[in-house]
Amino acid sequence: MGWHRAREAARSFDVWVICEEHEFAAAIGRYLESHGPIPGLEFAFVAKLPWERRLERVPGFYQAIYRRWHGRAFDVAKRLHAQFQFDLVHQANMIGFREPGLLWKLDAPFLWGPIGGTQNYPWRFLGEAGVRGGAVEAVRNVLNWLQLRLSLRVRRAARKAAAVVASNSTVARHLARALGVRPLLLADTGVEGLRPIARTEPRPPGELRLLWSGEFTPRKALSLLIKALTRLPPGVRCSLRVLGDGPMRARWQRLARRQGVEGQMEFLGWLPRSEALRHYEWADVFVFTSLRDTTGTVVLEALGSGLPVVCLDHQGVGDAVTEECGIKIPVSTPAKVVAGIGEAVARLALDPQLRRRLSDGAVARAEEYLWSRNGARMTEIYRQVLDRREGAARAAGDESLLRDHGSRLDR
Repeated sequence: MGWHRAREAARSFDVWVICEEHEFAAAIGRYLESHGPIPGLEFAFVAKLPWERRLERVPGFYQAIYRRWHGRAFDVAKRLHAQFQFDLVHQANMIGFREPGLLWKLDAPFLWGPIGGTQNYPWRFLGEAGVRGGAVEAVRNVLNWLQLRLSLRVRRAARKAAAVVASNSTVARHLARALGVRPLLLADTGVEGLRPIARTEPRPPGELRLLWSGEFTPRKALSLLIKALTRLPPGVRCSLRVLGDGPMRARWQRLARRQGVEGQMEFLGWLPRSEALRHYEWADVFVFTSLRDTTGTVVLEALGSGLPVVCLDHQGVGDAVTEECGIKIPVSTPAKVVAGIGEAVARLALDPQLRRRLSDGAVARAEEYLWSRNGARMTEIYRQVLDRREGAARAAGDESLLRDHGSRLDR
């Protein structure tokens, strides 16, 4: 996300990126060595200390270490700002609302977002997460409510921001209600390109190939799809490939055995991206069962491959998937959602014309999420912020700021 946002910004502006050294410096260096420098784009790397990298892997310590890193990143930002006098500063990653960074303290317009992370796990579905997972999600729901309203860092950053950008309509409502801001709306993620797949292989009536991809964590709720496979009517036969891995693997495999659908499923584990994309070619439909997600990059990849999407009608995926590219299930009760997923799968299995129409709609919808369009929209937001700054400078009669601002925009 950060890489694409930085590259898109550099198409129109001189951009400095501050990012973590240990995780990103080598990969960025290899890319620039093989592809050449990116005009208008410079990097400043700030390292986490060795003991911080070890401690951040311990549950509960990541945010504290991330906050320490932001303190050092702010020191670098102050030095760079003294040298270059930035016209605008942007806290882009990580998207979680809990950590707005410290760039808002600089004397330059501050843009924050796209922001995510305010969405909660639906209370009625905690049973899908297991005892431990349910407890974690319940605690997170409560902390979300408290931190969004009581965190001084969050409130100060929001008040200082010249623009706050929400990653989905759910987050926008939460930010407006809790912080009194009017967020702009822009997805946190995007797709690099479209790869629509012509599916000419004949499929017997009632047969359907399903694909699911994601981390095996409680919030991804593969269990809903496993249960839905038992609700299919006679004459509908589904094969399901599951990409990913994680702590819920054993639980979900046991569930598949108990439900009698283990023979319909293949657990393929983590795959290299190029290999994973080949399974999008195999599939007829993509199913996204996440109970808590900002957007879901795999959904955009599926749409870009021309796969209709069956998903829950909430949070970011509820914005991304429309009636022209998929079927959305209302988030009511677990039993009704399971039944709704089963009905949607059966409908798609028995109606090839519907699949073709939704497949065409999927590609058209994915086009709206191309990184080039995402970047163009963010550039528009930048210019709106800069124009407001220029207007304020004119009203104040600050000619030095106007001359300096204008010269930089010309570049």
